[in-house]
Amino acid sequence: MLILSWNVHFQSLSSQLDNVVEAIRSARPDVVTLQEVKTSLADDMALRLAEIGLVHAHWSGKKAPPTAMRRLPAIGRLKRKTYQCLIASRWPMKASGNRWRRRAPFPELLARTTVSLPDEHKIDVFTVHIPNGSGHGWRKIDTFTVLSATLRRALDSPRILTGDFNEPKRFRQSGQIVPFGEKIHEDGGTSIRGCKTQFGVRRRNMERANGVRSVLAGASQHGLRDAYRDLHGFETATPVTHYTTRKNPRCFDHTFVSRHFEVVACGYYHEWRKQGWSDHSAMWTKLTFRDKIPELIEWEME
Repeated sequence: MLILSWNVHFQSLSSQLDNVVEAIRSARPDVVTLQEVKTSLADDMALRLAEIGLVHAHWSGKKAPPTAMRRLPAIGRLKRKTYQCLIASRWPMKASGNRWRRRAPFPELLARTTVSLPDEHKIDVFTVHIPNGSGHGWRKIDTFTVLSATLRRALDSPRILTGDFNEPKRFRQSGQIVPFGEKIHEDGGTSIRGCKTQFGVRRRNMERANGVRSVLAGASQHGLRDAYRDLHGFETATPVTHYTTRKNPRCFDHTFVSRHFEVVACGYYHEWRKQGWSDHSAMWTKLTFRDKIPELIEWEME
C-alpha cells in the first residue's frame, strides 16, 4: 500500500494543476492526502484524481462546521480559509463526523476518513494543515491541541496521520525535536520561558512547546510513530521539504503510522518542489500490515 502526502500550495495550484495531477499519477498511490487545496478547485481536483484511479474522495471544507472559537470575543472573527485538505483513495471511504474538529480554529484544515480495503481491513486516515505561527500565533497551537486530543481518544485500530505541520524547527540526532520559540544554547541545551499575549489572552510559552510535542514527539503521546524516522533513524540528515519566506530550510511534511503497520520504504519527491509545482516536497510511504502486531502491555503498579 502506497500513501502519498503533498502540500500543493493553493497560491500556485491554478497554474500547476496539470503538473500536480500528472505527478500524482506517476507515483501510482493507493491513498493520496493533499493539503492547501484551493477551495475553488476542490471539485475539479477530485474529478481529476478520479480519472487516474483515485475514485473516492473527501474534502475537508465541504461540510466543515463553524468553529466554537469563532464565538469567543477575545479571539476575534475568524474567516474560513480559502483552501482545505483532500483525501482520495482507490478504495471506498467514509468521512468521520465533525465533532472532533469543532474546537479547532480552522476545522476546514483537518480531514479524517475511514478507508475500507478489499481484504476487509479498515484504516483511520487523518490529514492536516497546521497553520503557521507567524501569521496565526496561538491558533497554530490550538490546532495541535485539538489534533492531539483526537489521536489519543481514537480507537487502537490501524491509523495513519499525514500533513504539513509547520514544525519542528529542528530534529536532533538524539531523537528530540526543537519547536519554534525554543532557544538552543551553546552547550546544546534548550529553554523556553515567559508568557506571550495575543488576542487579549496571556499564555505561557511552555504551552506552545508542549502543544507541538503532543503530536510530533513520538508514539508515547498517541501511539503513532514517525514513519521516516522509524525507517531511517535520527542519525540520517534531515531532508529539506520546504523553504520558508526567509529561505530557511525546513522539514514540515510528515507521516505517522500505528503499530499495525510495517514501514517498508519512504521518502520525498524533492524534484516536484524544485520544478516549481509546489513549494513543498511530496512524501511517499509504502506500508504493509504486520503479521504479528506488537502487543499493548499495561504494567500494574507494585
